[in-house]
Amino acid sequence: MSKEKFSLKDEIKALADIVTGEEVLKKEEERIATEKEKSKKRVKKERKREIIEKEVVLEKEEEVEEKKVVQNIKVFEWEAPERVKIKFDNRSYLILVGASLVLILLLAVLGRYGLMAAIISLLFLIYVWGTTEPAIVKHRITARGIDLGTKLYEWYMLESFYFTKKGDQLFLFLDTKLRYPPSLIFLLEKGDKDPLFVILQDKLLYKDIRKQPKLSKFAYGEYISLEKV
Repeated sequence: MSKEKFSLKDEIKALADIVTGEEVLKKEEERIATEKEKSKKRVKKERKREIIEKEVVLEKEEEVEEKKVVQNIKVFEWEAPERVKIKFDNRSYLILVGASLVLILLLAVLGRYGLMAAIISLLFLIYVWGTTEPAIVKHRITARGIDLGTKLYEWYMLESFYFTKKGDQLFLFLDTKLRYPPSLIFLLEKGDKDPLFVILQDKLLYKDIRKQPKLSKFAYGEYISLEKV
């Protein structure tokens, strides 16, 4: 009987020790968690102090690409006619009209009405261009590219540039990387060429044309090589 009491007493004591031990362990875990939280706050506070005092420089994230912002600030501006003025006298225009009428009659006999309409439209366009003064437009070169007012062609859209001269008229060609337009063509005054070259040569390649097409030479004059710019 006494042995049973002793066993029961021992079991109660062991159970009490287990409960006490669990309480102690729980308190120890709570103490460790509290210390960890205090340690994190101390490290965070110290890190903040070091950053403020510029003792530590924050590392850049590898996946974030640094992009430089370029404002659309004007670098150079020039004014020029939007197109070359067509000059011809009444006799020249009558010859052109006569030749066109003969061609139109021939096309009518052949039943090529589409070509007839195209020639009539071209004749009318030449008449308008010959009797109307071209508008003066303003072009700007900015830190970001060529600003035409209605559209900005940024530097990454452009590939190369070059000058041509027909008579006293200078032309600036800007070849693009776009499907349309493949090139931008501007009329220049003599005093505009040098500052434009200085600005553009820093951004784009001056195109080397070894053999200029005859049609281009007839329409826009002779290519100016880099040595002669």
